[in-house]
Amino acid sequence: MEFLHIDKYLAAINSDPEFTIAARYWNSTLKFIMGESVCMVVIKDGRLCAIDPNPGLMNDWDFDFYISAPKDEWKKLLDPVPKPFYQAVLPAAIYHGFSFGGDFETFCAYYRALSRMIEIMRYHTADQVEDNSYGQI
Repeated sequence: MEFLHIDKYLAAINSDPEFTIAARYWNSTLKFIMGESVCMVVIKDGRLCAIDPNPGLMNDWDFDFYISAPKDEWKKLLDPVPKPFYQAVLPAAIYHGFSFGGDFETFCAYYRALSRMIEIMRYHTADQVEDNSYGQI
């Protein structure tokens, strides 16, 4: 996730009321696979506590579910105004190169929180923060 401003993203997501409601009681570790890059995201008690953009070999084994896609597909998902079927993970998995797996019950229970994470992530990529034409979320 070298294209994400992690500190600004953490502050934005944890102060977002919609994420706070959707993520309450959520305790999970997510694994995002972006091409060759792996990123671990830790959520405790509904708060995003850590993002490890370079987990060690052993650290990326313990996760609840993963989302995987080529790097170019992630960039399309994170466009400020995504093209059709890049608006969320499920349509991206059905129509594009995304896959996911792991604890499907947790994935479904917190899908809205995950979707909100991605919506906010769109505004904290390197391009958007430098451009700042899309405002702050």
